[in-house]
Amino acid sequence: MDNVVAGATPKTSIGEYWIGGDIPWLSSGEVHKKFIYFTDKFITSEGYNNSSTKLVPKNSVLIALAGQGKTRGTVAINKIELCTNQSIASIIPNKNLDYKFLFYYLESKYEYLRALSSSDGGRGGLNLKLIRSIPINLPSIDEQKNISNFINSIDNKIMLLERKLISYQDFKKYLMQQIFAQNLR
Repeated sequence: MDNVVAGATPKTSIGEYWIGGDIPWLSSGEVHKKFIYFTDKFITSEGYNNSSTKLVPKNSVLIALAGQGKTRGTVAINKIELCTNQSIASIIPNKNLDYKFLFYYLESKYEYLRALSSSDGGRGGLNLKLIRSIPINLPSIDEQKNISNFINSIDNKIMLLERKLISYQDFKKYLMQQIFAQNLR
């Protein structure tokens, strides 16, 4: 993978870098969102110009580089142009690499990424060199798109089932409240 970049954090002690900002800025803790349509924080143009963070084009694949919990090795796709902190690697796909294919491929390699980044009892962490060294057997771009569309359709079905589950859980909670309040018996 050629086009892999890391972000940076403008100095948080300088209010002009953050207050009133309109440039989306992503921290590694937000990668769990999977598809990034918004960020919790924003930086100003001054913050952008006075740090080494980079604007990442939408539909790039983001990988959390650090974190002892589930964060390290987690991947996401940014659906908006944004900047990231230094604990995120952004892979900017080219015409031979479908971003959704890359996302699903790396998502399937979560355990591999965790193992790759483990150190002897320490925190462990990924870096740009490790990310660039990940081997990927790329089928044709058409096949990449077919694969990613197929997996995406499964993801959509899972999402619908999760919504249905939440609906049933809410209904159960409502019924239990009504039954134990003796409104329904």
